[in-house]
Amino acid sequence: MKLKKVAALGMAALMAASLGACGGSGEGDGGAKADSKSLTVWIEKVFSDEANTAMEERIKSFAEENDVNVNYEFISATDFVTKLNAAIEAGSNIPDITTGAVTKVVNYYPSNPYMDVTDLVDEINAERPYMQSIYEGSKIEGKNYFVPMTSSSTMMFIRKDKLEEAGITEVPQTWDEVFEVAEKISDPDNGFYGLGMGCGPTDEDAENMFRMIMWNQGGYVFDKDGNITLDNDAAKEWLEKYKELYDKEVIPPAASTWDSGGNNTSYLMGESGIVFNAPTLYNTMATDEANKELLENTEVVNLPAGSDNNTTMGFAAGLSIMEGCKNVDLAKDLIRYCMDDEWYNEYLEITAPVYAPVFQDSVGNGIWAEGINAQVVSYAENALGYYGYPVESIQGRAIAAKNMFTFPMSKMLNQVVTGAEDADGAIAGAISAIEEVQGTVE
Repeated sequence: MKLKKVAALGMAALMAASLGACGGSGEGDGGAKADSKSLTVWIEKVFSDEANTAMEERIKSFAEENDVNVNYEFISATDFVTKLNAAIEAGSNIPDITTGAVTKVVNYYPSNPYMDVTDLVDEINAERPYMQSIYEGSKIEGKNYFVPMTSSSTMMFIRKDKLEEAGITEVPQTWDEVFEVAEKISDPDNGFYGLGMGCGPTDEDAENMFRMIMWNQGGYVFDKDGNITLDNDAAKEWLEKYKELYDKEVIPPAASTWDSGGNNTSYLMGESGIVFNAPTLYNTMATDEANKELLENTEVVNLPAGSDNNTTMGFAAGLSIMEGCKNVDLAKDLIRYCMDDEWYNEYLEITAPVYAPVFQDSVGNGIWAEGINAQVVSYAENALGYYGYPVESIQGRAIAAKNMFTFPMSKMLNQVVTGAEDADGAIAGAISAIEEVQGTVE
């Protein structure tokens, strides 16, 4: 069924939308037929009203075409986990299908409220092969607990006009080149800084970037067996390099107070020359006339490689079936319906470039062949990383994911630049924090 790009509904209207004759609704079962099979679906809202509307219409079409009841609800990202946790803890009102991702699964360890859907993922993969990074990266100990549907990314945003002014003709391809370029384009006396990477103690962007740069340089927080390996040369060198750049004012002095919104704000203000952010920053520039000139002077590219590899953090998400679902076959049919090639392709066009497709045939084709869209697909192709990478056990990954939300890497950076600790002391503190989390999980 061909997707129509209808005008986006308001969020309040979306939450109250009804499936009408199908018997479903946004808040409860409405006039659902008691003698019909039914599904309850909770979807985490995405950034785009139009995309939310498209997904709603797809669910509605499935219900109508199959004469079944689908009770659905679209929930904000800030409320989704809290609502799902409450339902699981209460053991009631648990949906049949939810938005799923690896981190959502491992955070419930040692319990797992999600159903193994490896057979469905393999079926879809046989018909339309996933990117290998998505297919392998979404598994936990060889099993899938959600059907991958989208991949998000972190891009490198560069002020190409500043590079040109400094006589730099090529975009940096390695992390070492990034740091060199950032230093060359910095002009702190006039309030311009080459590298807008924060180090606030709760800066999620810094948390992720530290891990990826360290991986690319050959260092890891854990090994495959879950042993803590953060006390490594790559981590020390990166901490010391960051402090060097901070002390030279290649990084804005205020970066030590940033949260995850700090780098976008700095870039939009014209204060920073290179930042790492989701493509939502691109959308902000593209949809605001005030940022037209800034966008024209911006190059958006995939993250550079390190001396060891170019692995990026995987952010695949999709649809999960919860344990206890009474109509598993029907739930699988709805997920298959949302993976239909024609509909899926048009849905992903709505979300581009914030979300990239997860299938191999998207590489170099259609809207994904050039510009930022090609870059986000390239990112997805390398997205094998995850919290705790390369630890393989679900227990080790649970420890890593739970630890991530205490922002250990961001705190290390913050301690080093503020002089609270040297690199060795900061690493020792982070290891102690990981060990505390281990004690609550093991």
